Amino acid sequence: MEGAMSSETSQDVFEIEQPVISCKLNITTEQHIVNGIFIDFILLNQSDNDLSVLTWNTPLEGFHSNLFIITDQYDERLVYHGPMIKRTGPTAIDYQLIRAKGNVATLLDLSSVYDLIPGSYKLQLNKKTLQVIENDMPMSIYQCQTDTINFSVQ
Repeated sequence: MEGAMSSETSQDVFEIEQPVISCKLNITTEQHIVNGIFIDFILLNQSDNDLSVLTWNTPLEGFHSNLFIITDQYDERLVYHGPMIKRTGPTAIDYQLIRAKGNVATLLDLSSVYDLIPGSYKLQLNKKTLQVIENDMPMSIYQCQTDTINFSVQ
């Protein structure tokens, strides 16, 4: 019959691809300066394949660069007092393997490189890009998306 509408409707289905890798920052919201001010950094491999992540300029290598932007309650940025390392090209030992569906984590003491005194602070990652190799493919760049974290020092 001409002009009749079909009972079947066409729908476009869009799948949102989950990022291959994600980042998390965890910090206890109130910490005492005498014990150190610790932050936990976690990288999660959400893919079905092993990944290798370049650790340079990430919390995974420790403080060898200014890893975080920290501001105090007056929105003044804290100065980083740790080492700054310059290098040539990376080699295989500069990459951290993260197994499929696995994660790696590190714990860092912020008070070892930032002058923290009692007060309130905001923290975010300074460098948000990760260089990742998957199955010997060419390197890919991923964004490490984390929220700004609030914490206080007693």
